[in-house]
Amino acid sequence: MDSAIATIIPLFRANDKLFHGAVDGISHEDLLKRPHDGSNPLVWVAGHAMSSRCSVAGMAGETIQNQWSSIFARGASVGSDVTYPEMTEIVALWDDVTEKLMIRLDELGEDELSRTAPFSVPTGDKTIRGAMIFLNFHETYHIGQMAYLRKWLGYSQLIG
Repeated sequence: MDSAIATIIPLFRANDKLFHGAVDGISHEDLLKRPHDGSNPLVWVAGHAMSSRCSVAGMAGETIQNQWSSIFARGASVGSDVTYPEMTEIVALWDDVTEKLMIRLDELGEDELSRTAPFSVPTGDKTIRGAMIFLNFHETYHIGQMAYLRKWLGYSQLIG
């Protein structure tokens, strides 16, 4: 197994647990609240993290149907006029994609990992490998936002 991929597999697993913990027990009403008009609600951040994980699985060769990719895309409009899926639906897709991704990461070979990434990676490694490493960081960043929003909403802290 590729050493870089071997390093991020446990990070993806840790993020899986943190993702679940961040949304556990949050009311639907609270999932839609934002600290201010220019920020994202927890439901959007969770959906964006889920969409990002779908992208990683897609790069790993999985066919993923994410019907909400446009509403959770970077730069998507956020507001009261957007209809978000229920958190149970976001979590269900997250779980499905996670199961497939964990299997696929174990199977990836050098030929697949060395291909050029399908998007401009903002780090030095412009391959699928580099894109996966970057998206693991990206996902972790957003799970940190989810933890912050959870605490801001008055729920228990995510860790500790």
